Amino acid sequence: MQKESVLSFMETNKLVPELDGLLSKFTELLTGDATEEQVEMVKIWCLYNHMLKVMPPLVKHWSSMEEHQEAKKKIREIFEEIQRLNEENKKQIREHQSTLNQG
Repeated sequence: MQKESVLSFMETNKLVPELDGLLSKFTELLTGDATEEQVEMVKIWCLYNHMLKVMPPLVKHWSSMEEHQEAKKKIREIFEEIQRLNEENKKQIREHQSTLNQG
């Protein structure tokens, strides 16, 4: 049996829906909900965060360029919003666990 190539797998549209499902669940666990907007924000957050860890000089160079300042600002806002949503989600989980432990 011949091994299916990655490209062939992607062309059959099996990979993208599966990754979308994983991303949706990740977004829900990270932020408490998986709205379309939150999923898109988490996509940007994941991609930028990964590039920053894997190739920091590239990201530093990109973010230092004048024409990217608005995008850099928007990415910063996305990071802050995800952090805020994550903190809220963790707080709600702690409160829920606390009420379960008391009952």
